[in-house]
Amino acid sequence: MAEKDRDYLLVAAIDFGTTYSGYAFSMRDTYKTDPLKIHANQAWNAGGRQLLSLKTPTCLLLNSNKDFDSFGYEAENKYADLVMDGEQDDYYYFHRFKMSLHNNKNVKGDMVLEDITGKPVPAIDVFALSIKALVKHLMDALETRGTGVKPNDIQWVLTVPAIWTDNSKQFMRKSAEKAGIQKDHLLISLEPEAASIYCQHLPTEKLSGAESGFTMSKVGTRYMIVDLGGTYFVIIVTRSRGKYYLLLEYNYFKRSSTISEVLE
Repeated sequence: MAEKDRDYLLVAAIDFGTTYSGYAFSMRDTYKTDPLKIHANQAWNAGGRQLLSLKTPTCLLLNSNKDFDSFGYEAENKYADLVMDGEQDDYYYFHRFKMSLHNNKNVKGDMVLEDITGKPVPAIDVFALSIKALVKHLMDALETRGTGVKPNDIQWVLTVPAIWTDNSKQFMRKSAEKAGIQKDHLLISLEPEAASIYCQHLPTEKLSGAESGFTMSKVGTRYMIVDLGGTYFVIIVTRSRGKYYLLLEYNYFKRSSTISEVLE
């Protein structure tokens, strides 16, 4: 069987956001009977704050050798402690670095990012180490569950904004590969496409008391998807074409935009 046609035991999706990141996964056997039974981590370590969250901050902390120290809430909390102790100069702390790829036509493999104090680190290392942290977190969770799933059993999906340039999308692919995800196990998916596919599985008619049905997939059905991100929000209007969908309108707004600006 060709690698691209193999039956993966699990599909895992990584949402690498500007402010928060997370992952979700679905077992192949479960998907056959209930495609909406999707698992996501709800126990990110938030330090002293007792939080249940599906995501963790997109923050990366490196040590003085530019090696991985921590990611997410752990990185956020540790860096705060380092600042309190006056030891932050020996570390590299990154947050909101995804914006460096937003609508950037000059994204290159040798691009450099500066941490919040201006210290430089290769951008691909920052992204790769962050993705690797999410991958490790998922693999640890699968081991705890006793699933027996190995990396070769997983189809990975990494979502990216539709507005991104081809260079930015390729950069994310290379970052994921450097993080340890095999090239032939990785799919890059546009965020509105992933959201639209999910919507087509929503049995909306159940809410009105009618028979169960996937109305979103009915040919000609129009629906709107609103993605409220940490820095930007996206409004997408689509029309179902059965198995596929037609993108009718795509608008990208800064969170500071007013309602009147959105409606214009």
